Amino acid sequence: MLTIEINKEEFATAEALDRIRIIDAIYGARTIHLSSMQKTAGALMHMIYRAKSQANIVFIDTQLHFPETLAMRDQFQKKYGLDITTVQPDLTPLEQNQRFGTELHRYVDGQPLCCHLRKELPLFKAVEQFQAKALITGLMRAEGNGRTDVQPIGRDPRIGCTVFNPLFDWNSQQLESYIRENDIPIHPLYAQSFASIGCAVCTTPVKAGEDSRAGRWRHLRATNGSQPIYCNINYSDKSNLTRNTLKKS
Repeated sequence: MLTIEINKEEFATAEALDRIRIIDAIYGARTIHLSSMQKTAGALMHMIYRAKSQANIVFIDTQLHFPETLAMRDQFQKKYGLDITTVQPDLTPLEQNQRFGTELHRYVDGQPLCCHLRKELPLFKAVEQFQAKALITGLMRAEGNGRTDVQPIGRDPRIGCTVFNPLFDWNSQQLESYIRENDIPIHPLYAQSFASIGCAVCTTPVKAGEDSRAGRWRHLRATNGSQPIYCNINYSDKSNLTRNTLKKS
């Protein structure tokens, strides 16, 4: 049982790389970084590499990802010698379709269950595998919507983990600068107008003037313009359900 607590003020005022070191000093190998292979994940994986952190990098393969996302995982493993653990759902997409008689992601009332089965449950599996007590995410307040008040340290009661957001106070300019200065690989779909990259069946490019998450679940846009924007794998997203919809401008 861990009895040492991280000083929240010290953590919040530290540099992002030092935040990784602080987490590692307390939790070590009982830490998971949930990596999406997007820009924030790339920056955090690079910091974990620089800090020689014992954190376990976990990639949830929903089996519906773009091939480019899987290639990013392999590229990070090769470039930095990272040991990235891939976790998959218990059901293949075909088995899931057969069990529920439909493709859940195609429907407003089916999408949350699909994300639960293909993202949340694999996270729970990874937490159990590593007996994790700390979870590192790449959430930034600058992302807006339900993440405008994301805290540097939180709690996920679903998995009994302390949640750390080392980039909570970063903006897109800081993120881009860190990636450029450290020559960190970038997901190629960003160059094709994708702003937030999830499963291939639920992600589309973003058009000029749209919110950065407008490409997520676009096919579920309602007649009033609202649509889901989070899969709720992050508990802070799940706890802000009333704000987890985009409105068409």
